[in-house]
Amino acid sequence: MIEKMRKYTFVLYHQDYENFLAELQKLGLVHIIRSCDEKTESQTKNLELMREYGECVKFLAKLKSTAPKQASPLPTKALLNKINEAREEKDKLQHSIDTVKKQIRDLSPWGHFDYDLVRKLKEYGLTIRFYTCLKNHFKPEWQEKYPLKIINEVGGILYFVVITDNGDPALEADTFSFHQHTLQEFEDKLKELENEQKDIDDYLYSIAPTAIEMFQDELKHLSREYEFEDAIQQGKYEAENTIRLLSGWIPVSLEQGLKDFLEKNNIIYVSEDAKAEENPPIKLRNNWFARLFEPISKMYMLPYYDEFDLTPFFAPFFALFFGFCNADIGYGIVIIILAVILKLKMKNQGMKDIMTLLMIFGTASIIMGWVMGSALAFDLKTIPAIKDKIFIQDNNQIFNYALLLGAIQILFGIAISAVKTMKKNGFKFGLSTIGTWLLLFGLTVLGSSLLGVNISKVQPYLKYPIYIGLAMILLFNSPGKNIILNILNGFWLLYQIVTGYFGDILSYIRLFALSVSSAILGFVMNSIGSQIAHGIPIVGPIIFVLFMLFGHTLNIALGGLSGFVHPLRLTFVEFYKNAAFAGPGLEYKPFGKKE
Repeated sequence: MIEKMRKYTFVLYHQDYENFLAELQKLGLVHIIRSCDEKTESQTKNLELMREYGECVKFLAKLKSTAPKQASPLPTKALLNKINEAREEKDKLQHSIDTVKKQIRDLSPWGHFDYDLVRKLKEYGLTIRFYTCLKNHFKPEWQEKYPLKIINEVGGILYFVVITDNGDPALEADTFSFHQHTLQEFEDKLKELENEQKDIDDYLYSIAPTAIEMFQDELKHLSREYEFEDAIQQGKYEAENTIRLLSGWIPVSLEQGLKDFLEKNNIIYVSEDAKAEENPPIKLRNNWFARLFEPISKMYMLPYYDEFDLTPFFAPFFALFFGFCNADIGYGIVIIILAVILKLKMKNQGMKDIMTLLMIFGTASIIMGWVMGSALAFDLKTIPAIKDKIFIQDNNQIFNYALLLGAIQILFGIAISAVKTMKKNGFKFGLSTIGTWLLLFGLTVLGSSLLGVNISKVQPYLKYPIYIGLAMILLFNSPGKNIILNILNGFWLLYQIVTGYFGDILSYIRLFALSVSSAILGFVMNSIGSQIAHGIPIVGPIIFVLFMLFGHTLNIALGGLSGFVHPLRLTFVEFYKNAAFAGPGLEYKPFGKKE
């Protein structure tokens, strides 16, 4: 649900304004209403510094250093500069290393030879020419005509020299020009550069834990400074600039803490209930189960203040859909074990909550695995003792139940839309939506007979919700308008309802497709694994275990990804649309609590 908000306006003498803000920041309860988006020079500078510190922390975190923390002899900014200089020097060294390596690659086919000997031969009138050519372009007669020696062959290219005393020989080959330095000099240079780079790497590795801690503390400090500077800009001047007015929002559940603070400091204020047209910030408050799904809800957007928070309504469906896509007892157990292990290692409460959510997904997989009779992709229906206890016996039933879940969620969404409309606009404005629900409910039950459901007992009565629904759609789609216009508009609305509903229903076939494909992939893994175990002597069982671990791990990973993404789509498209979700709402971010 969405917490109720109250709006507070503080009346302050201009000289007391900053002191008040400092105390308000410590309190960390009020979401300040913005009246100015311009940034001061100090804010711009702090933003740039935060960017630099944040980027450096990311770089150092990638080193995964386990070096002990140490007292830094440098101030925080000086340490940042030194680390940035070290990184720049490392990049320059890397460029030099790449260049030297290229030069070594060019010279290495020729090997190490005496450059002085080449120069001495030249003094006696003998010149050594260096050539390269493709092996299939080399002509054997060159060896008969010239004093030629093949030095090396690398990658189909011949490296050879010719000694001449009367100019260049006429060869269809590329001449090779040596660098000013020898191969040995380049190799020595490479070692020197790599040692310098290693020294920098050692320094960064040793200082990383200390620097990360210092930079994170500095980021918090800069963030609070930036936030405080921004809050200063939001106060409006009144009474010839002697009074400053500052407004903000606070959840009703936290209001008493603010009141105590204001009374203690003798602050003049005015408070009033939040109005939807003022776009108050959104703070969600749900039970422990629905609260786990709030990060999923926020991935799309928050609702407006006068809307319903759909998180507690889609949460059970989302977990069920995940279980439907990964309907396997063994997979569910693996997911739970993995989530428990990761939760024990996590320090961040948000990540711990995500692991708890993963446990719920694993539990849903176990439940649906029993419903469909699958354990590590083995068909439990082949076991006579428990066959009759398996609820779903074949793929046709899986298809039918996927559509049934879709119909239930969509009708549930339409019911939410009806309640919401009546709450906001009045009872008569929700009659058309109620009519939509009755019509679609009747058509859904009627259509279920095409899937083999026996509706003989209720079929004679289905015409009543269908007719009543049609009448409500045609007569009450726009209360207060001319009845003829209502009816004409109702026919167009009716067309949209019927086509949209069945289009939405078909989207839930993806649950069937994902469930069956995961089961088939697991079955194939088991089949291949069985052939390996029985077909390969001695090492067969070992290969079988490794193959099964790899295959089922891959299947769980693919199933986990698809089991999250596709329910996400069904929630944000089909369910949100039929529940008439409206957003985005502004997230509640109290002054003093921003990270």
